[in-house]
Amino acid sequence: MTLIQKIKPVFVLSAMTALGCCGDVAPVRIAYNYCTLSYTFAYYSDDEWVKEIDRLHSAGYNVALVTDGTFKVWQMTLRDLGYGDEEILAFMPDECARAWWLMDNLAGEGGPLDQATINEDGERGRFICAKMREKGIEPILQGYFGMMPIGHKTAIPQGKWSCYERPPMLAPTSEEFAEVAKVWYRNLEAVYGFKPKYLAGDLFHEGGIIEGIDVTAATRAVQAAQQKAFPGVTWVVQAWQSNPIPAVRAGLDPRFTLIEALVKDMSAFAADDSVCGLDFGELPWVWCEVLNFGGNHGLYGNLKTFSRLGRAAKGIGSKTFRGYGSLSEGFFTNPICYALFEEMMMRPVGSEMTDAELETWIENWIARRYGVRDERLVQAWKILAETVYACPRSQEGTVENVMCAAPSWTADNVSSWGPKGGLYYDAQKVRKAALLLKEVPEAHDDYVEVLRQCLADYARSLVPRLSVDASARRNFLQAIDTEAQLLMTLPQYRLSTYEAQARRRVGERGAAAFRRMVTTWADRRYGTTTLADYANREYAELLRDYYKPRWKSFFESAGE
Repeated sequence: MTLIQKIKPVFVLSAMTALGCCGDVAPVRIAYNYCTLSYTFAYYSDDEWVKEIDRLHSAGYNVALVTDGTFKVWQMTLRDLGYGDEEILAFMPDECARAWWLMDNLAGEGGPLDQATINEDGERGRFICAKMREKGIEPILQGYFGMMPIGHKTAIPQGKWSCYERPPMLAPTSEEFAEVAKVWYRNLEAVYGFKPKYLAGDLFHEGGIIEGIDVTAATRAVQAAQQKAFPGVTWVVQAWQSNPIPAVRAGLDPRFTLIEALVKDMSAFAADDSVCGLDFGELPWVWCEVLNFGGNHGLYGNLKTFSRLGRAAKGIGSKTFRGYGSLSEGFFTNPICYALFEEMMMRPVGSEMTDAELETWIENWIARRYGVRDERLVQAWKILAETVYACPRSQEGTVENVMCAAPSWTADNVSSWGPKGGLYYDAQKVRKAALLLKEVPEAHDDYVEVLRQCLADYARSLVPRLSVDASARRNFLQAIDTEAQLLMTLPQYRLSTYEAQARRRVGERGAAAFRRMVTTWADRRYGTTTLADYANREYAELLRDYYKPRWKSFFESAGE
């Protein structure tokens, strides 16, 4: 009998209970994945976190991932294991790279940190969790799954993740793993001040080396260590790409597991009436939207998918369905999508809107958003709902703005995994929506956002002529200038806004880390990597001082 089998389910949160009748609201409503917390919230202050937690509470979320505090937990743990401070600091990355460190993808990027930052990190993690719990939101804290600093003699090398060496992993079935896990969970509780009900951490996230490892036994050992530290705790596992692989699934105890099914297909329920739930066997799971990648800007989504969100609870995986998650990597674009998702998240499980109900909901959302009822707004949003918010295909985030792409005569996408194949909507219709919004003063910010999209679409239309038409090249550069000037009018579109936020937290190091994340992503010493421009954002200063010079230099080298 394993340790997990011996443990009685002393604590079984609603996530692990039967869902109940279709009249119930889904018991689990999760906010954030790892990437969200680095791409969006890396340098949030206490006051900003209070506002964000209030937003989560108002929307109905009752579970949220917290990674602030992990620098302190790791420092305490490695000190207890006999590591020196220099080795520890070499292992820890900056705040922008923290997500991928915790997923065992890299180490040390952007470091070293100073002791004041590490101490404040621990305090902030404790503060965030306390505020969440006051609002009835259970934090998901970082579990231990074997990661150790690079060079640890008894750990198993994990190969590469993009340009980075992955930290090695202790065999979870070893006595050393059990001892380190014991130290980790002791320090986790000390830093945060409570026994968590949820733990996160993935085995072999986006790769890793499993040769020579009994993966199923390793999975059981990881979960056994969790249960020994916190009986009844739930392990939250990300289902992304091929993970969790079958051997991992075989080792997970359904009583103490929750699978986050990360869904990037925003057309999932829009067109095919037969599409319903996902299948994770006996493992409880939640349907999670991933509308946004890297915090990229761009109008994108599918309102009909969100209006039919109840279909996630139907079909083959309905018996193990437990709820929903909002796991976008950036949250501050396409607000109508998140508003609709949260509306459906809080309706009885299985609920769907008819097309007529969706139309009415949009009209009411417009009135709430602007404080006025105006037919021009209704017409504008009807156009947007039928174009940019009716994506008919599966793709990884928005159609990207080619202004931000590495210059080429055939530029289509910006990031390595960005969608290809051009627009899926009529750009002229989106332009009409912009003109309608322009007429209503209360819609100014949204007018700027839609006009930004129009300029991006215009630049894309010029690409086929760039190699042969000098006027097209001039117009392309002018479009970048125009968009940069437009976006300087809104603080949320200025790079300086986020640099200032980072400086307030950790000084110039933070501003530099943020710039790295939204441009090269990895340190320049790695050269150009597949990660470059992944988090491309249309900040005014980036358009003016980073993207335009690249294109201008490219055109000049071609003889322009």
